[in-house]
Amino acid sequence: MDLLVSISLQAPEFCGARGPAEAAHRLRQIADEIEAHVADFATCPEGQRIAGSQQDCGFVAYLVEL
Repeated sequence: MDLLVSISLQAPEFCGARGPAEAAHRLRQIADEIEAHVADFATCPEGQRIAGSQQDCGFVAYLVEL
């Protein structure tokens, strides 16, 4: 199984020199959510969203088989 992380770079906060720092911030948010909510990847079904808001698809993490 693979951890797939998606961050949409379409938002205005990713424009210009601030973009890379904002992407790093979002990655840290995803990492914090995974650490807080996932005890063991083996217990998560394939296709399960493990980080990111259901309402905001701007950044999400899934477990998938690639």
